[in-house]
Amino acid sequence: MTYESRPATAEDRDRWREFVADHPAATVFHTWEWLRAVGDAFGYEPAARIVTGGTDDAVGVVPGFSIPGIGGRTVVNPFCEYGFPLLADGVDTVAVLRKIGGGLGRLGARILKDAGWTGVSGYNAAEYGAVRTGETIRLDTDRAFDAVRERSFNGEARRCVRSAVESGVSVRPASVTEYYPLYLATMRRLGSPQFPEDFFVNLAGELGDDLAVFVAEHDGAPIGGILMLDFDGTRMIWSNASREDAWEFHPNYRLYAAAIEDACATDIDVVDFGRSRPGTGVHGFKRQFGGASTPLASFVTPPHRANRASLEGYGRAAAIAERLSPVVTNPVVGPRLKRFIHE
Repeated sequence: MTYESRPATAEDRDRWREFVADHPAATVFHTWEWLRAVGDAFGYEPAARIVTGGTDDAVGVVPGFSIPGIGGRTVVNPFCEYGFPLLADGVDTVAVLRKIGGGLGRLGARILKDAGWTGVSGYNAAEYGAVRTGETIRLDTDRAFDAVRERSFNGEARRCVRSAVESGVSVRPASVTEYYPLYLATMRRLGSPQFPEDFFVNLAGELGDDLAVFVAEHDGAPIGGILMLDFDGTRMIWSNASREDAWEFHPNYRLYAAAIEDACATDIDVVDFGRSRPGTGVHGFKRQFGGASTPLASFVTPPHRANRASLEGYGRAAAIAERLSPVVTNPVVGPRLKRFIHE
């Protein structure tokens, strides 16, 4: 079969939504709503593709944007863990990967973010390069929270959650505008460029009830927050923030436990803790809640531009960035820098 790939346009909205809703491997980052929120906030050139084979019926969709950079444009689904193609059963994956890898221009590259659980194969045969970008931990929550806490949480996680509760840390639903000051303070502490607040607001508007925010409070003051994206039975912990001066009260433990407990009580079967690098403090923290680790990788064509998917540079820059925090997180500078960082 001969496959064709064409740009997805506004007229394809319903077709895209239907295909994503019916695909068992789809994530919130494949949704039309995610793509629209990213496009509106950052003004990227749309590069999502619809794949057809023989007829005009879609046999695949590929999310993405064309993002400018010093070395040329990169087509990628930014700010997320997953950007792999969704393909119908029976599709020749290698042929499709080769098709969507064309037309990138002399300095262009395409990055497809994939994970061990998605079932997509054929990258090597299609001559894509590969870069490991970390791991994600996915916890089954299709059981009672008490069972998850006792069988999946390790002793330290249970102790810290209990300590937070005994210290009077409470958790309540909140809005993205309540969460944003906590997020911004965390980005300033880390020296990391921040998302513009409008992006969070737009994302909440697009996803509606599928975006949830919890805020942890102590003595009536917010000390931490967590932002979650839900889709088709999977909850993605996409952003987490806390006040350093309140860490003695374990707000992050309390928030993760609350997010997991809420998932157990609703129709969420899996909580995905998001990307982290093994050996880091963040990865160690997430492992305390149990779940299965899955490797994350970015597949790049042409393969000699695989370095565009590497996240090592961000890690090496972290110490310097902390010292430059006032500049990097300036209200004008930070969001503009973020536009060129597609981790």
